[in-house]
Parts: sequence; C-alpha cells; structure tokens
Amino acid sequence: MRLTLHQKLEAAHDDSVWAAHWSPTENLLATGSVDESVKLWQDSGEGLEQKHHLLGLELGVVSVAIDGTGQYGAASSMDSTINVWSQADYSSAARFKLPPAEAWSVAWLPPSSDGRLTLAVAGGSSNTVSLLDVSAQLAGGEAPRPVTLHMPPPPAAGVAGAAPAQPFVLSVAASPDGRLVAAGAMDGGVALFDTATGRLLSSLAGHAKAVRGLAFTPDSRHLLTACDDLHANLYDVGQAALVESFAAHESWVLSVAVHPDGSAAITGSSDAKVRLWDLSTRTLAQTVADAHADQVWSVAFRGDGARVASASDDHSVCVFDFQ
Repeated sequence: MRLTLHQKLEAAHDDSVWAAHWSPTENLLATGSVDESVKLWQDSGEGLEQKHHLLGLELGVVSVAIDGTGQYGAASSMDSTINVWSQADYSSAARFKLPPAEAWSVAWLPPSSDGRLTLAVAGGSSNTVSLLDVSAQLAGGEAPRPVTLHMPPPPAAGVAGAAPAQPFVLSVAASPDGRLVAAGAMDGGVALFDTATGRLLSSLAGHAKAVRGLAFTPDSRHLLTACDDLHANLYDVGQAALVESFAAHESWVLSVAVHPDGSAAITGSSDAKVRLWDLSTRTLAQTVADAHADQVWSVAFRGDGARVASASDDHSVCVFDFQ
C-alpha cells in the first residue's frame, strides 16, 4: 500500500486548515479553517475544485463533518457554535449555541432506523459529550435538551501539591454500527459510551496526554487514537484492551483515519508528516515527509478509499491517491 501525492492546494484557505471530511455519498470534501469559513470541494477525478464557500463562522472552525446520508454538514467553531447546513443548497439548516468552551469536535451518528439525525459534540471544559437531536430543528421545531454523556473525572495529581489535571474533551467519534460513541480528553482519557442508554461502558488506558483524534474501524470492533504522546493506539473495543501502539511520529499525533475496508490507517502530526499504517501487519507502510510545511491537523479517507486528504497549518490541503 502506498500514498502518491495527486494535488496540493497551496492556499486552500487564508489561515490554518484544522478540519477535513469527505462526504460518505459523493466525492466531495469539506474543509474548515481558522479563517472562519468552510469550503466544499468537488473531486472530479482530476483534482479538487471549489464548489462552495461558507463564510461567517466566528473565531475559526475546529471540526467539520458530513452526515451518513450526505444531506447535511456540520461545523464547530471556537465560539462554541455548531452550524448545520443543507448540502442541497448550502443554506443554514440548524444552529446550536453551547456555553463558552463547551464545544470542540463533532461527529454524526449513523441515521437511526426512523431517519433521525444525531450529532455528537466533544464538550470541551464541561468534560462531557453532548448528543444533539438535529432532526427536531430540521423539522422546524425546537431541539430537545441534549443527552449528556459524562467522562470519568481526570486523575488526581501525581505530585503532592500539584494542581489536578483540567478536564477538556477534545475528540469524538461514533461507531459505524451506531452503538458506541468514543471521546478523547486533554488528560489522555478515552471513554466509550452506549448511545442507547448514555452509559459509560469503559475507559481505555494507554495515554497520559491529549487525545486529539479518534477513528473506529468499519466493523466497529476497534478504535484508533491520536495522542500528544507521539503514539497512535489501537484498542479492542469489546475487551477495552490495548492491542497495538504505533510509534514513528516525532511530535504530537493530531489526527487519525481508517480506510473504509479496515486495511489501513493514516495519521497526521505536528511534525508536518503524514504516515500510512498497515493494520493487517500493524506496521508502518510509508512516511510522507514533503507534502506539508507545518502541522497536519486533519486526515481523511474518501468514501471509496481511493483517495486521502490532509489539512495543515500551512494553509494547504493535499490529496493523495491510495493504492
């Protein structure tokens, strides 16, 4: 397996690009930036072409996600606002204003059997994950009170007199089968929740620094994490056990994504490199060292697995062919 650079958009945004997410239903990439905007790019096969530019997302965009139906996109901004737009005409479809510092990453749960759409939001300093019922607002009604999932408290300080770790939930992911939500925290905590009951199922040990990225495998049986401790960990979800710890990055691991067939994972780091991992052998397959000049905040596989996107502090977005 190998990544080959197909295209580099040198000035994809006017500032750092912190988020990238492919639509699961078409070859469309959403990117979010500190320049307070989201851009939607059509992948024609030859390369990315800008299709639309969503402006006015105040204080910069932390996270973007397109739902499983491909009909709606969501962006989380540093002002703790979640904006949802229609992919049909890019109009505003719903808006959630959370308390200051209580919204960070977002992830859509798979649509429910009755078609309801739910958005999971990493709750920042609230040390929670909020499950937002988006369908109610889409139907013109008032959204019900969010379901709140409570992270375990940060561990006590290991040194006498030291301040305890400050809670902050950075990352969130929903399992493809819709049964689980995973959350990662500044203190290295990783928690798994039952989406049906909101119950904390398990805490995954293995990190002691910020967990900035999460990704489930397609069968929902394993979870990958990206951490400031320079490692990406692979966990068995059912056993709540560490299976493998991938080490090669020279600085914080900021993002992780899994191929749609579960064969590979990619990671992006503040060392400005993208790495490709073979999950069948659990080995490093490739290091891409020359695509970006600054931190790689987001990586994403296209829905068919044929392409990878990466987004960086250097204002650029890169697209790779995966073979």
